[in-house]
Amino acid sequence: MSKLPSEFSHLEIWSDWCLRTETERNLRRVSLGFEPISAFADAMLPHVEKICEWIDAHRVEDGSYDPQTLNLFYMLLSLAEVAPAIESYDPEVEVVDGYDTRLFVPDEKHKLRPAI
Repeated sequence: MSKLPSEFSHLEIWSDWCLRTETERNLRRVSLGFEPISAFADAMLPHVEKICEWIDAHRVEDGSYDPQTLNLFYMLLSLAEVAPAIESYDPEVEVVDGYDTRLFVPDEKHKLRPAI
């Protein structure tokens, strides 16, 4: 079964980036080299507007999303995770001489965390 809506089947090869939590997205970014995260961003960027339109159009009355749309949303969040590395740290995936981002662990269950 496909992880993404059929309209985005061409992005299915990037579905490993359908990561639910900020922690998972950060760990994936820092565990890969610059080339793989850059390739992911290059594949996603031309489709961002269409992805956003899709997500907006497929919200259910209770505010939830079907699993495939939610995975598309997670991929968009992954793009946001890798963007600073691509824009600012090229060719590194982390800040040179910066702190280890794996030490900053977000509270994924904090009561003020937005529901997705």
